[in-house]
Amino acid sequence: MLRDGEWTLDELARNFVVSKKVIIDDLEHIARSVSRPSRLQIHPPTCEGCGYRFKGRAKYNDPSRCPMCKNEHLRSQRFRIAS
Repeated sequence: MLRDGEWTLDELARNFVVSKKVIIDDLEHIARSVSRPSRLQIHPPTCEGCGYRFKGRAKYNDPSRCPMCKNEHLRSQRFRIAS
C-alpha cells in the first residue's frame, strides 16, 4: 500500500481500522526493515498559516502546532516507500 502512493497517518489508521499509535509503531518497524534500495520516505508536515516545514523531524506523530506562528492548522506528514 505504501508503495502505491502517499498516505497520512489518519488515512492509514482509518484504512486499517486501528489506532494511530499502532500505525506509528508499524511505520517505525517498516523504516528499519524495508529492503534496500527502497526506503520509507516521509514528507514533513507544513504550517498552512506561515508555510513553515518541519524538516528533519524524527517523530512519526503529527505536531500539534507551528513553532513559528503557533497556528494549529497543519498539513499532515505523508508516508510512502520509495525505490
